[in-house]
Amino acid sequence: MVDTLIPEYVKRFTCIGGACEDTCCSGWTVNIDEQTYKKYRKVKHPEFKSRLQDHVVKNKHNPTPNFAARMKLEQSRCSFLNTENLCDIQLNLGESFLCTTCSVYPRRTNKVNGLLEQSLSVSCPEAARLVMLNPEGILFEQHQDKRDSFKWISADIETRGGSVSDWRSFFEEYRYVTISILQNRAYTLEERLLITGLMYSELQECVSGNKLQDIPDVLGNYLRCLEDGTFHGAFDEVSKRLDIQLRICRELVVLGLKHTPGSVRYLECSRDMMSGLGIGDEAEDKQIEESYGRAYAAYYEPFMQEHGYMLENYLVNYVFKNVMPLDSSSLFESYTRMIMHYSLIKIHMVGIAGHVQGLTTDTVIKLIQSISKTFEHSVEYFENIMTLVKDNGFMSMAYMSILIKN
Repeated sequence: MVDTLIPEYVKRFTCIGGACEDTCCSGWTVNIDEQTYKKYRKVKHPEFKSRLQDHVVKNKHNPTPNFAARMKLEQSRCSFLNTENLCDIQLNLGESFLCTTCSVYPRRTNKVNGLLEQSLSVSCPEAARLVMLNPEGILFEQHQDKRDSFKWISADIETRGGSVSDWRSFFEEYRYVTISILQNRAYTLEERLLITGLMYSELQECVSGNKLQDIPDVLGNYLRCLEDGTFHGAFDEVSKRLDIQLRICRELVVLGLKHTPGSVRYLECSRDMMSGLGIGDEAEDKQIEESYGRAYAAYYEPFMQEHGYMLENYLVNYVFKNVMPLDSSSLFESYTRMIMHYSLIKIHMVGIAGHVQGLTTDTVIKLIQSISKTFEHSVEYFENIMTLVKDNGFMSMAYMSILIKN
């Protein structure tokens, strides 16, 4: 038995198989671990021996225990995905012949300071529903579980017992305060993101100024100000530069479309977003800004007033799953990455709302799931985004505020 920490929704997840509106067996590379690859080499089943030889490609260049081979894709679909969106390997050889990637997805397990943590990726539609469709917010549970319940540990992180000059040693405090801010509904979601940004900016100053001893006081002060209402009205004067916001967001979308045109569900969302905002070769910025403003006021804002918990839950899950802020080389860069995800989702939501004249929970689930599947699993895409942000001088609280505030 091992100590584990999980959001409560993890216990309720069950793959819905062929009933799923998407499939995890298409749209990306399926890596095969070394142990499973060896099992495939020993299969005696006449039909499957031949199929495995033809459609499992050995990784000859940089093999690792987790990436010994990969499934050959046919029109972006795994070669063993049948016409009913079911896995022929599981149907014919049994669940024990699934590679680790397929058997654990959409679960993600991290080992942090000796504690196993498991969450779900919202790139799976059913996982996205469990994560986001909870008006009460995400709750966390700590208990003991069987060790073999965690087949693949994505990251093994130890922050305790390190150098006192290492900003990572305060990881547990960062996470606690970040999630506390994001779940405090006395403030709007935009206010919570701005408060989080101010905190990360101040924490980054502590690190840059070699004043790590001040970090606990900064974190404690933000918790106190959060509870006593200090931040109410503090962001009323933040600049609403929609032109800058749309410029940055359009860069994110263009990068995304160049990166991967293969996801049909995402392309549908992207097409509706561009239609709703009037983005095209002949569109003028002023017209796009006007379309954005109308869709925001008429559809996005009313939806968020009733369903803001959906993005709150997405962000809390993001913080937990990605072990934020240890997912970046610096505190503020980690915060910037989160805001890039949020901004990409937000501009799509506003544009889609303008196109279909409204938003539903199903529409938002489809959007966030398809964005996550298309981009969140891609290291290359978000490295390109961070290069764009840094090269244009956008990685500052001033620009993050513009992306958040409307």
